[in-house]
Amino acid sequence: MAKFTGDYHTHSNYSDGRATIDEMIAAAKSKGLREIAITDHGPGNIAGGLKSLEKLLEAARKIRDINESLEDFKVLSGVEANILGEAGEIDVPPEIYERLDLLIIGLHPFVYANSLANYWNLVLKNQARQFLKVGNSQVTNFNTKTLVEACVKHKPFAISHPGLGMPIDISEVARACARNDVAYEINCGHLYQTPEELKVAALKGVEFVINSDAHFTETVGNLEPGLEIAMKAGIDKGQIKNLLN
Repeated sequence: MAKFTGDYHTHSNYSDGRATIDEMIAAAKSKGLREIAITDHGPGNIAGGLKSLEKLLEAARKIRDINESLEDFKVLSGVEANILGEAGEIDVPPEIYERLDLLIIGLHPFVYANSLANYWNLVLKNQARQFLKVGNSQVTNFNTKTLVEACVKHKPFAISHPGLGMPIDISEVARACARNDVAYEINCGHLYQTPEELKVAALKGVEFVINSDAHFTETVGNLEPGLEIAMKAGIDKGQIKNLLN
């Protein structure tokens, strides 16, 4: 069985997760991981975001205190920020995310976009595409631009579940990730990615990170399915950031 350093995309009950931070840590340790990142949804997520940025900082302080009592294990304070606009704007400002250990950024279908135009393009058009099967290329281009801009502007650790329910140009997003040292996530929580998609991303020289996107203790550290897809795609193990070689 492959060994992983850590799981860098998980959710606690500070947002829409079902377990406490302490319970998520215990689950990660039981899986033999060395690290876990708690990356609750930013407050711009309508369905399950943090109640406020202060709650995010509260969680970070709690994590800092927990780390003082741990040996041979590390907990990273993080956030899964939501893209709110065409220029890669997110719901967690730099003065906040720079106080955390880790930033990931993702597209989500229901967010408090920062303008009516962006709400139309990020939320309504993506939903219309799913139900009416119209405007696919326009929606894809917009989604792609937001992710590319977010990579350039914020340089996160990773982008979360790229293309999940919101189509993107994989090649363009992967190129932006590679240029800005941003990991391209292989998401085990949804398992929607195909080997063919990952091959396209790999050709751009991007590094990958395999994450669980766990909302329950039972799925923390369940990373083997993502590795299986990566191997089917022919990805070199050296391209996977959290895989111990």
